[in-house]
Order: sequence, then structure tokens, then C-alpha cells
Amino acid sequence: MAKGGTTETTVNMPKFQEKAIQQGIGQASDIAAYIDTPRPTYGPELASFTPLENAAFMGTDMMAGAFGMPSTGGQQYMPQAQMYEGGIQGYSSRPMVDQMSEQFEYENPQLAKYRSTFGIDPVTGEVGSRALSNQKYALEMTPRGGGGGK
Repeated sequence: MAKGGTTETTVNMPKFQEKAIQQGIGQASDIAAYIDTPRPTYGPELASFTPLENAAFMGTDMMAGAFGMPSTGGQQYMPQAQMYEGGIQGYSSRPMVDQMSEQFEYENPQLAKYRSTFGIDPVTGEVGSRALSNQKYALEMTPRGGGGGK
């Protein structure tokens, strides 16, 4: 009875493709560090109603009241709009986001500290210790025999 041998097949990736994959992983690492860094919003995110829109709401209320239909009774459902540079009036989520961040840090100080190690310090620009760019790994795609691509 004959003994069978083993066959090993090696497929080598072309160098240009290996380099493109490594660059893509490097860029993804940078983007992951950026995305995990909290970025506050500045300025309004939602425009407030214009004076003409508010007048239309009042007119609709007056008309509904004249016919005995329900109306808002002049009640405003939106908070007072904030005035921004250039006379722009609108609303921003920044105060609420800041409050949520402060509450998270207050209730989960160790988790907040851990999470901050994945991003970028907005003041110093220092990349966190657990960011992918700070991980000690070598990205090698050549086969074990060192054959490399063409």
C-alpha cells in the first residue's frame, strides 16, 4: 500500500495590493480615533420660526378661535430661540449634549476615563493610549516562507 504525500499551495498577494490594504487599515485606524473623539457642535442646528411664520400661527389660532375650534391659546411649544452671530436665530443641541456628557462622567468616572483613551485629546491633540495608531502590531501579509508578492 502506497503512502500519500502532502501538497502545500502558497498564494502570494501582489505587493501593490498588499500596500493598498495596509494603507486602508491605517486610514481606518485614524478615522476610528477621530470618530471616537467627542466633537461639540457650534452654532445653531435648527432654524427658528421667522416672524412671518409666527404671525401665520397667530392668525390660524385667531381664526380657529372665531369658529369655536381648539387653538393653542397663544401658548408656545418651542423654547425661546437663541441669537447667533450675524442675526441668525435658531436652536442648538450643544447645551443638552454637554449636560449628558457631564452626567455620564459624574455617574461613570472610570468608564469615561477608559473611553477617552481611544480618542484624541481636543486640547493637546494627543492620541489616546488605546487608539489603534498606538497599538504595537505589525501588519504583514507575506506568507510564512517569506515568498512575498510579485
